[in-house]
Amino acid sequence: MKAKRKYLILLAVALGAMMTACDTPEKRYERARTLYEEGTELREQRLSEEAAKRFLQALDLLGKGETDEKTVRLEGQLKDNLGAMYNKHGLFDDALTMHREAIECFRQVNDSAEVMTAMRNCGRVANSMEQFNQAKRYYDTAFSIAALLNDEAMQNDLYLEMGRDYYLPTGNFPKAVECVSRALEGGLDDNNTDIANMTMGVLCYYTKNYAEAKTYLEAALRSERTGLRMSVYQTLYAIAYNEGNYQLATDYQDLFTQSMMQSDQEHASDNLQRLKAEYELKAQKSEMEVVMRNRSLKLLLIIAAAVIAMLVIVLIVRKKVGDHKLAVAQFQNQVERDQNRIHELVSDMENLIRTNDDLRRDRQTLSQKDLLMTSKIMGRNKIYATAQSLSEQVTADAMNFTLTDDDWADFISLTDLVYDGFSQRLLERYPKLGKWDVRICCLSKNGFSNQVISILLDTQTESYYKRKTRIKQMKMNLTDDNRTFEEIVNAV
Repeated sequence: MKAKRKYLILLAVALGAMMTACDTPEKRYERARTLYEEGTELREQRLSEEAAKRFLQALDLLGKGETDEKTVRLEGQLKDNLGAMYNKHGLFDDALTMHREAIECFRQVNDSAEVMTAMRNCGRVANSMEQFNQAKRYYDTAFSIAALLNDEAMQNDLYLEMGRDYYLPTGNFPKAVECVSRALEGGLDDNNTDIANMTMGVLCYYTKNYAEAKTYLEAALRSERTGLRMSVYQTLYAIAYNEGNYQLATDYQDLFTQSMMQSDQEHASDNLQRLKAEYELKAQKSEMEVVMRNRSLKLLLIIAAAVIAMLVIVLIVRKKVGDHKLAVAQFQNQVERDQNRIHELVSDMENLIRTNDDLRRDRQTLSQKDLLMTSKIMGRNKIYATAQSLSEQVTADAMNFTLTDDDWADFISLTDLVYDGFSQRLLERYPKLGKWDVRICCLSKNGFSNQVISILLDTQTESYYKRKTRIKQMKMNLTDDNRTFEEIVNAV
């Protein structure tokens, strides 16, 4: 009996040492830290999906209840970066949740600088959701912390963001001019300087100070960012048109078109980027689920190993009382049963993975057939053909189009034909939608990018983003819905 107790104690000590050596909090932290650094490098390279994957893996490693200062700070940094990723892809509610959780982490470790940055990020998300008063509160809090820390660079950045993202959209142009001017006087990096010059140019245009507007806009043209240059050319076109200089307006329109074509060459279409981002996020979630299942399998293997070790001890004890042969036979049978069970578990896991791969390939094949059939039916409509042409290449000829109410009616009828009465189901579910709201939903249902839809609506892409948000919150009454506008439309 004493020998049996001795073996049990030794086994418990050995198993504890083995599990402690395999997975310590320090090792988990180091792996998470490495993933965080990889994610930040990928984010700088604009590989947001791969960056989000690293951040999620790092968070999973830290999810063990550790409360030491460096772990909590790293958790806050991971969540703050993930919030920025979600905001970029339109997952505003998830982004705001991540930034708020990051703020709580930074408060636990008394890191005021990180709290200030996370507050500013909350302001950016609230602005994207057109919750301007809430955005202003976040910006004001961040500004107060920056003043206490004497962080002049952050104060200048916040002056720019408050002028551009709060006072400009709310129509307080004098206050917006004051904030952006203070940002320029205080000093900004090259990228923010270009943004500030563009913003000042737009503000001067709104206040009909065309001469000063052109000075700021021409200074902003030094930027290498294609999207910013497009906005500058668009404003310069409006100024030339209002001044009656139609030839110059035409030149600016051509430059706008060239910048748009360059943007299409540098980046994939907005719609494909959105689909890719959604696919990557879903794939990351599936991969995390597979990791959890694999961990469960590893745990089962450890338990099985412990059971086998216990059986070995039982055999040793029974050998001392003369029941060696029977114990060996029982042990061998048990080992075979355990091995068979383990093989069955592994085989089931492999079959599940193969089944998931087959289903994914089948869905891709069906989606390609559906797209081909949709193109054949919708191709005869002028609006669909125009949008397709703009999706492939934006030229001056492609932008020279005129759409009538009959064209729109035919487009909606064909959309109903392809998607089984889509517009009727849409209005039954959301009766507050107006005529143009239904048209926008039909364009989104057909998979056209935000850029193409904004051209068809003769509006800026940023204005179209805000319009989608208003439709979702005010017409559909889906303020608390975490889905994107495209997900809501595709679910009808």
